[in-house]
Amino acid sequence: MSRLSRSLTLAFLLIPLAVPGFAQTGLFSGTIVDHDGNPLSGARVTITSEELTSYRKTLTSDKKGQFKLRFQGPQFQYRFEFLVEKSGYQSITQPVTPSSTQRMKERFELGPAESAAVESHGDLSSVVSGASNEAIAAFNEGLTAQKDGDLAAARAHYETALAVDPALAPAHVALAQVLLDSEQYAAAIDSAERALSVGARRSEALLVKHQALRALGRDAEAEAIAGELELVDANVAAAHTAYNAGGEAFQAGDKPAALINFRRAAELDPTLIDAHHAIATMELANGNHEVSAEAASRALALGSEDIRTLRVLYDAYDALGRTDDLIEIAPRLAAIDPDFGGAKLVEQAAALWNAGQAERAVSLSRAALAVDPNIGRAYYFIGLDHLSKGESSQAKAALSKFIDMAPDDAEAATAREMLTYIE
Repeated sequence: MSRLSRSLTLAFLLIPLAVPGFAQTGLFSGTIVDHDGNPLSGARVTITSEELTSYRKTLTSDKKGQFKLRFQGPQFQYRFEFLVEKSGYQSITQPVTPSSTQRMKERFELGPAESAAVESHGDLSSVVSGASNEAIAAFNEGLTAQKDGDLAAARAHYETALAVDPALAPAHVALAQVLLDSEQYAAAIDSAERALSVGARRSEALLVKHQALRALGRDAEAEAIAGELELVDANVAAAHTAYNAGGEAFQAGDKPAALINFRRAAELDPTLIDAHHAIATMELANGNHEVSAEAASRALALGSEDIRTLRVLYDAYDALGRTDDLIEIAPRLAAIDPDFGGAKLVEQAAALWNAGQAERAVSLSRAALAVDPNIGRAYYFIGLDHLSKGESSQAKAALSKFIDMAPDDAEAATAREMLTYIE
């Protein structure tokens, strides 16, 4: 289930109709099975109603794949949605209208899914974060193996990814899922806990932990996790409400209110990428570059695939003068942003050189060449830097290369003149 599909969890106190002697109730019995009719334990059932917006109930199927729910008399007028989820299976949503006969039975059949982790995270090849390319490549190989049903290979690839980058949160969640599907429940719990420690999406990691605890018969601990999941769901839904309020305020031109709501959303659900992106964008415009960079970095670390986030981070780093960080992310941005390239870096290098910041200008010129080795003008600033340091041979080589590659550049004549007096 996507992170935007969760709804608000609230305690709902129903006042029954005044019926002499007792309040009318109805019993709903559900059974969850796979395509072969085998009962599925540990499946999560979330019951909501569009008409009764404050109602939400979360249940878990027992070892026989069963769960029970009582409806109160006043609820018979509403239609309810039953969302049924279990790792390794496709989630389904089924409408149910409580019957006045007071007793209902329903069967929910779940088909196999590629993997909850695959659905949640997808290919990370375009994710721009602190993760190394090696870790991302191993993670994606794990996803491929998982899709093919090769859990052993998937586990090996995820472990490789985590050995390279122990903070790659999606890999921890995916590994926990594979261990759960392999019935290695204790290991799945350990992996889920590591996922939580590095800031993975709590709902995903907690769901794996909950199901593993149930499989081990540790029902009391599983129930405690179920309660925590309820709270997480409530916070996630409240975060989305705050985020949407922020969007409405922004559209109305009330930017201070928008930022307050976006910050509230990020506090309620620290894994809400869109909230961190919105904060980064607004704080960049406000001139709060350090705060902007921090929020953008958080969004990217969570797996943002939005190139706008990296653009914000780039601009924040540029404003802060963090040249080393610019050089690190420039090739990543160039790889996914068709409007970004070495020419952009050289433009900034020229501005820095003219502002007397030679060291930063040269660093960006070298970064430009890393992005595109055909950016001849980069050699102009590199040559000027060598010349200013008295490094004649290096200056001559760089300026000559600049002239050869960009003979029509506005600075080419200046470079030719310099070559005439360099010894």
